[in-house]
Amino acid sequence: LKATMVVADPNARGQRNSTLAWFWSIDVQGDSTSNDWMNEFYRVHWLRTLALHDRWAEELLLVGREMIWTVDFFLHKSQQWVGRMQEANANQKVGHQCYAARQARIYLQLSQQAQDSFER
Repeated sequence: LKATMVVADPNARGQRNSTLAWFWSIDVQGDSTSNDWMNEFYRVHWLRTLALHDRWAEELLLVGREMIWTVDFFLHKSQQWVGRMQEANANQKVGHQCYAARQARIYLQLSQQAQDSFER
């Protein structure tokens, strides 16, 4: 029987979101004060966990903003088609007016559906 001491490479692909095994979180009295390697191990783990937390906080902020931007984009496109509908009405182009009205309604419905789904 042969035991090997292997330290995982924290920069290896797929290691970014990995968590420590439960036995590394056991608080053993004096394990980090007497051993520089353990002290560095805990410090690196804490920094990696902090970076993971910061990434998730940033992602949460960005997703919230993207939801607002999506609704605003659909409303903007709807207003563009309303303007085109009014222009077609002024030029007495009934076909263009109907098409623009339909597009404006589609984008308005998309904005309402997006708003409803984001509020859940």
